[in-house]
Amino acid sequence: MTVYSTPRGAATALTACRRLSAMGRLELQLAPLLLNSNKRRRLSLNSTVNAVIDNSDRENKTQNLPRQGVPPLAQTVAQFLRFSSILQPESDFQETIQIAREFLENKQILALQRKLENRSKTMSNWLTPWWLDYAYLMSRTPLPIVTSPGVTFPKFNFTGLQGQLECAAKMIHAVLKYHHNILDGKLKEDKAGGVPLDMSQYQLIYGTTRIPKHGKDEIRYGKDAGKWAQHIIVVRNGHSFHVPVYDTTGVPLSVPQIQSQLHKIIAESESVNAFPINICSSDDRDKWAQVYDRIKKNNCQSISSVENALFVVALDRTDGRSSPSTADNMGQAIHGGGSGQNTINRWFDKTLQLYVNINGSAGLTYEHTPAEGPPLAMLLDYVCDQFDQEAFNTTSNASAFDSPSKLNFQLTNDDRNAIIEASNRIDKAAANLEIVSLGFDHYGKNVPKAAGLSPDSFIQLAMQLAYYKLHNSFACTYETGTLRKFAEGRTDTIRLPNEDSAEFVQMASSRRPDFSKLAKYLREAVHEHKDYSKMVMNGNGIDRHLLGLKILAKLDEPNSTLRLLSSPAYNRLLQFQLSTSQVPTRHVLPMGYGPAEVDGYGCCYNPQETRIFFSITAFKSSSISSALRFSKELQNSLHLMRDIIDQTSMGKTKPKL
Repeated sequence: MTVYSTPRGAATALTACRRLSAMGRLELQLAPLLLNSNKRRRLSLNSTVNAVIDNSDRENKTQNLPRQGVPPLAQTVAQFLRFSSILQPESDFQETIQIAREFLENKQILALQRKLENRSKTMSNWLTPWWLDYAYLMSRTPLPIVTSPGVTFPKFNFTGLQGQLECAAKMIHAVLKYHHNILDGKLKEDKAGGVPLDMSQYQLIYGTTRIPKHGKDEIRYGKDAGKWAQHIIVVRNGHSFHVPVYDTTGVPLSVPQIQSQLHKIIAESESVNAFPINICSSDDRDKWAQVYDRIKKNNCQSISSVENALFVVALDRTDGRSSPSTADNMGQAIHGGGSGQNTINRWFDKTLQLYVNINGSAGLTYEHTPAEGPPLAMLLDYVCDQFDQEAFNTTSNASAFDSPSKLNFQLTNDDRNAIIEASNRIDKAAANLEIVSLGFDHYGKNVPKAAGLSPDSFIQLAMQLAYYKLHNSFACTYETGTLRKFAEGRTDTIRLPNEDSAEFVQMASSRRPDFSKLAKYLREAVHEHKDYSKMVMNGNGIDRHLLGLKILAKLDEPNSTLRLLSSPAYNRLLQFQLSTSQVPTRHVLPMGYGPAEVDGYGCCYNPQETRIFFSITAFKSSSISSALRFSKELQNSLHLMRDIIDQTSMGKTKPKL
């Protein structure tokens, strides 16, 4: 499907440059770029960075994807100024213009740009190794809530322990089948708008562990082990078990055989483990590294079993409610509910960590380092398909297989104290996270698509409007944009606000908005967001480019400071009041995570044809943010934007070229 768009008037285009009038020579360099960035192009709805992935085409063979390039320096600085202008007072912005001029004329910067360009020509991906280090492995903050997302399944219809074990066995069986599909090259190649996407992340999610280290963690991929593990870790009541899921010749077990394996751990896990060492994986990474180094010396075999396991499955207990809310289930996926609930069943270092609660709720916690959301979403859609089709092997050629074995950790007093302290910290963190699960069922992608608007951009504008109405200010917004059209590509940042979004939310927030004008502003704001989304997908975003320059400068001269990249404008652009991501799925599989700022919001959304699912989070300790109030204002914004479409020509005919 195609988005039809109209050319913008010269006055509107010049608005993008209205704050650059004092720039002198820099104006001559940057203003044309800003004008050009506003020229309308015909864009495919499915070519956006957040398009629903189409994997219905050919099998995944060896890919020949382009290398990710480096954007032109002047283009990045132009966009930097454009986004900064909305978030800074006029006097501060004039200083930012001067700093930008110096940045472009700095010989050191020009040399760094050349080095970055050379790096892009000699590496399969110039960005990804740095991104893994700086975004993940060097971060010292705890994994749950901020770093590791959670995903919830639709509620399963079973009762009691036997139902829980059968459901878990089927889930394990489905996840193992998907792994074999990956290894056998049976996955269809992901595409967005007909463009092939990099498939390498699928190879990294099984058997992978993030190992805590002082200063910088280590990522150990299952695919690099030489031989795939044939076991998983199952955790119940804080007791961890090594559970073989293949026979001694490498044949996968059937569902009844896996269920039998799970039965064998029940007797040894009826009581709650008073000192579950795995809860320390929820802690600050340096604190966990200190404990990890100590326990590995005394429990090498047990730790190796966890590190090498294909994935983790938690058999969770209920808190007494037979029908927990969707938000409660999301909390279990994000953090486990605390030490009094099911955080004692989590190994947060493992990439894949499924849980099945005895009350029928289930989900996934995933460690974010090796992969983005879409490959995990594809896996979970596959699991749901297997349940819908009852596509489980009840018989198998598997013969002799080992029984589960309990991981008995030898702990010191220091270890026990660390467990107590980590438990206290995760309890406070879990209690402080407000979660609202919003199922907006009044419409979905169908309404903006019928008006010729990108659904993703439309939803982003609704969030901008909701934030502005609540806080009377613009939200610096991070939206995940994929770079998977490039070999080994990860992400860059799709940013808001921009000039068009700011004009729209201000007009839409007036007491008596003019719907005909609002329709014009809405269309322009949606198209502008759409255009920048495409820029990001094509490797022309500003955030990773500036990060690369900053990293190179530190590597060349550790004590050097690039004025632009330590400026108030740059720091402001890194304070994301809204941390957002679209993770579309065919089934109802909402994803959630915590805010990036103490007074911010996390908002992951899953748009379907006639409904939209949102997982909204905020910190209860904040006197500013409220997930509940944001969710209500978001609904109001979505209703208003529907009214704009219905009450103007937007809802009658698509705009012509």
